[in-house]
Amino acid sequence: MRSFIVAVAVLALAGCSTLTLAPSDFAWPVMSELTADNSGTVREDRYHLSFNIKPLMQEELKDSINVAGKTVSIIRDRQGFYFVAGSKFKNVYVFQHTSDGLSLVASFSVHPKGLTNPEFNQRPPHIQLLSGKDKPLLLTRGGVVTPSAQTQGGTK
Repeated sequence: MRSFIVAVAVLALAGCSTLTLAPSDFAWPVMSELTADNSGTVREDRYHLSFNIKPLMQEELKDSINVAGKTVSIIRDRQGFYFVAGSKFKNVYVFQHTSDGLSLVASFSVHPKGLTNPEFNQRPPHIQLLSGKDKPLLLTRGGVVTPSAQTQGGTK
């Protein structure tokens, strides 16, 4: 009887093991520019993504009323984190997918006066941020990669 219980327990535990498919790459090859509708919702049909930008606009621009027609730039990195910025944003916001929506992981300052037409590019393992004639920045979900960390291969 004891061996039967042990065998059942082993089979039950084996059925609960986690299956991991690795390596995985969640990156979008190019960024998307998403324009808000009258309710503040942006949609990216190619990736089946939609979310409301009113809380983000309130946080960044202190205005969640006048969001219709506002555009945000978004890209997804290899680990599946979403980088979001918009014109006049002083910060880049990093979100992760949760069961409730997109949850803020980090935000960090990238421009003291606000970005001009921000664009993102994949530069594995980083995300590159371009803004007008400003010098391009390399980003991770933890912030801006410093020049010394770039040459040493690390991030700060």
